[in-house]
Amino acid sequence: MKLPPYIWHPTFRRAWLEAAERAWTEGYVENFERGRLQRLVLRLLYWRDMEAPPAVRRRILATTDLDRLMILRERAYEVADPADLFASE
Repeated sequence: MKLPPYIWHPTFRRAWLEAAERAWTEGYVENFERGRLQRLVLRLLYWRDMEAPPAVRRRILATTDLDRLMILRERAYEVADPADLFASE
């Protein structure tokens, strides 16, 4: 992302760059955490000797809400069938 040309004063430029850096970092961290939780849910199922069917795998990987992924993670410890992760929906 390029610096907008209207940000010419050094003070404004620094503030803009710091805000852009914070926004980018927060987005990066959130995306990293989301991907980590998605992989963790699949890994927990694998460690419990349960193969997630393609449909369940797609739903887990399509889930973007971090709170929802935390719920799926907790359920992955207890379910008898991977499809039961989404039983309450």
